[in-house]
Amino acid sequence: MHPSWGTAFHDRFLNGTEFRTNLLFAHLTFNSIVFVLMHIQLWRPGTGANATLHAYLGRVSFASLTIGTVCAIWLAASHGSVDEYGGNLSMYGFWSMSFFVYGCAVMEVLAIRRGDITSHRIWMIRFAGSMWGAFWIFRVILFVMGPILRDYPSANILFCIWVSAPLGILIAEVVRRKILDTQLNGTKQSGDLAYD
Repeated sequence: MHPSWGTAFHDRFLNGTEFRTNLLFAHLTFNSIVFVLMHIQLWRPGTGANATLHAYLGRVSFASLTIGTVCAIWLAASHGSVDEYGGNLSMYGFWSMSFFVYGCAVMEVLAIRRGDITSHRIWMIRFAGSMWGAFWIFRVILFVMGPILRDYPSANILFCIWVSAPLGILIAEVVRRKILDTQLNGTKQSGDLAYD
């Protein structure tokens, strides 16, 4: 990570306005709740005795994600003036990241509302990929690319912002297809969204 980005982050949030700091803490808190619930939801599908709990946790997760994403979009709106972040490119990039994450969540909610469990599961896996991308892949790229892009102060952070969430979705989609193909051994049916 280029030192100028870290310095700007510290200055903006720890030495910045109380409102901005509270937005950051709300974003981190609500997205952390989502991150935990997302894994519970994936490993305890809403079938049988888990149906009611799964639906309840899904609602809590989506509400938390909505709050966390609104905070993220609000925070990103002020990044245009921060050269160390990449100016307007970082603002649009964080909005794009929010779109990928929230868009996958909206698609999973729409799928379950129309009773399409297969599509709901597919979008849930993509959503998990977007969250993993926005959190873990973002940080891995930041760490790995930092030394390579050290002479270009905002290049590393911009690369992380724009690539992490879509890359997470792509990885989740590849893993989903490999796992389903392996687990279901030839039970694939033409036109089934879980496999196409």
